[in-house]
Amino acid sequence: MGPLSRLFFLIPMSVSMNPVFLALDALFTRYMNLHQMEKDRLPSVSFDPPWPSLCTEIAGNEPSDTVLFWRPIERKGSDLFISLESALELKFHPDVDAFYGAFWSNGLSVEFNELPFNLIQIWNEEDEENLKQNLLGHAFAKRKNRLPMSWFIGATSGNDVICIDQESGQVVLEKPGYKAHEVLAENLEAFLIGLNPTTDEY
Repeated sequence: MGPLSRLFFLIPMSVSMNPVFLALDALFTRYMNLHQMEKDRLPSVSFDPPWPSLCTEIAGNEPSDTVLFWRPIERKGSDLFISLESALELKFHPDVDAFYGAFWSNGLSVEFNELPFNLIQIWNEEDEENLKQNLLGHAFAKRKNRLPMSWFIGATSGNDVICIDQESGQVVLEKPGYKAHEVLAENLEAFLIGLNPTTDEY
């Protein structure tokens, strides 16, 4: 069996045609194939104690101790941010819903124009609740400081966070408590297409 026959193709037969979903799905495919080619296995994550997720309910690559092997699993019909939208009295930019509502997954280590960072995803329902609380705190801080609203989707090893601007949908780089200081991409689809996955630890 040649190496190409073991590559992953994640898009299901009845895939949503949302462009953000498709771009994220393509990124996952690149990420999974990179791990398969460089490590000959699925990506892994360590939790102590183990933190269950639908992502780990797969055949092969049985976990040992607290190391879990995983792959992204498509979510089905999730109205993810209804409660937050009600609390904040605003409608999230649709790309935020599409990004966080597409898959159950561990986060990814990626690069964009030689900028390494971690791309956030939702591992399980408890992780989802933690994310909502963090987004709510982020939004309150934005309003308190009278800053343009944005929603984080990633973080660098420094102080910068990668966000989606609420009004324009641009993907921007900003420091907590300040306005965005750099536009990385005009929209989330283009940003995801431009990401290069790495095998660095998330």
